[in-house]
Amino acid sequence: MTITTSTRAARALVGLLAVGGLLLTGCTASQSKEEACTQLNADIKSASEELTSSISTLATDPEGAISALESFRDSFGDTVDEISNEEIKDLAENTEDALENYVDEVSAAAEDPENADSEAVMGSVTEFQEQTQAISDACGS
Repeated sequence: MTITTSTRAARALVGLLAVGGLLLTGCTASQSKEEACTQLNADIKSASEELTSSISTLATDPEGAISALESFRDSFGDTVDEISNEEIKDLAENTEDALENYVDEVSAAAEDPENADSEAVMGSVTEFQEQTQAISDACGS
């Protein structure tokens, strides 16, 4: 396999940025609980309309609904990665796991509706709701 000069340069740049990011991590002030909650809530609110819309179209446009759910999951994951407050990050990671399970269950049900495990889908919905409620409780929202 031949690696071109531009590929090497790109890899070197990515490596430098990663090392630079690690070096700067220790220089920043820790994120307050309020800042973490604000960051997390902003992402949740901005995606909630799209998420609600996609769920309502699950029966008529399953591929579009699943795509929107996956997009929300990815966006939420990016937000979780940016949170540094330990308490809120733990809650956000739990919610991210519940969201991943929810997307998996809904995707499986959409792919094979006749053999869908409605209990698993509802269980994933309940778990996701419980985890988002834990964030709301911690953030006082």
